[in-house]
Amino acid sequence: MASNIKEVTKNTTRQVLQLITQNSKNLKMMEVSEHFDTIEELGTGSYGKVLLAKHRGSGQLVAVKLLTKKKVRMENFMVEYRMSVNLSGHPNIIRTHEFAFHTSKDYVFVQEAATAGTLFSIIKQHVGLNEDTVKRCIPQIASALEYMHSKWVVHRDIKLDNILLMDFECNTIKVADFGLARLQGTKAPSLCWFIPYTAPELCSMKQADQLLLHPSIDIWSFGVLIYAALTGSFPWNEAMGRDPIYSSFARWQVRKNVTLAPEKWKRFSLEARQMFWDLLALNASERCSAMDILKYLHVPWKAEMFSENHTRSTVMHTAYRGNDVHSGATKSASSCLLPEITSLTLGAEVKIA
Repeated sequence: MASNIKEVTKNTTRQVLQLITQNSKNLKMMEVSEHFDTIEELGTGSYGKVLLAKHRGSGQLVAVKLLTKKKVRMENFMVEYRMSVNLSGHPNIIRTHEFAFHTSKDYVFVQEAATAGTLFSIIKQHVGLNEDTVKRCIPQIASALEYMHSKWVVHRDIKLDNILLMDFECNTIKVADFGLARLQGTKAPSLCWFIPYTAPELCSMKQADQLLLHPSIDIWSFGVLIYAALTGSFPWNEAMGRDPIYSSFARWQVRKNVTLAPEKWKRFSLEARQMFWDLLALNASERCSAMDILKYLHVPWKAEMFSENHTRSTVMHTAYRGNDVHSGATKSASSCLLPEITSLTLGAEVKIA
């Protein structure tokens, strides 16, 4: 299996580098205002911003993503763009239009607009969403993850902020932001920061370490996302031994007795605790697939008699950032990988369909 991953990675790297070289030459320069009327800013971040705009030709509302040239290399922009386009066919992945260009300051591509916000934006702190709403969202996220993973893509940034709402009832939600996405088997360097969604195998890496990316990283983040959606809090600050709340969870899992749960996990039914064990297995190879979670949809997830006052939970971030605009910039283009690449002349015409 490892040799197969290595060979696919090598071949895809070659294809990506060829595509980037070819398409970067065709990236036209134009200003956003030439074809779009900006309405408002949907989100901003360290690497750029996302604007809600109206396309002048069609009158259609779109999201225009701008990544600043001072912080994002063209190679990384091209990879995020192509990755987004190639995954757009799934109903629960945000659609990216086949149109990209650059301005004097930014690299730009255009996506469908999600004006109802993000999953993060509708969650009440320390309370979460009602169980029915969460269960309406989870199969859609699972389906998107299964599709990505079938394409050998690891998202690496699954979180509430990156789940976009197409309506306020969560009848249709979509996974977004492929700035950190890479091909399974790509060597990823250690991180200089951790968030509650980060898997323990990433948290434990030393500065010079590298990890072969695997879908299990997304599965861990998926488990943390479900916990946060149900409770309005995170299960821990970071998945490391120095975090006492995470340590108590790890000890509980090692005991292999679902009934002996730490206090904050008693808010969940026995079936839900097992579900979290499947998603948040300490050993990455033991984590379930995204679609395996569907077998838990018919059972209650919240324990009937639990009171929110029983424990003080890790507080969720209070700042709403809207669409996250991380570029996922890496040190070399060889680590930016995507499968099933097709050639495209960029900015040849402005057509939003």
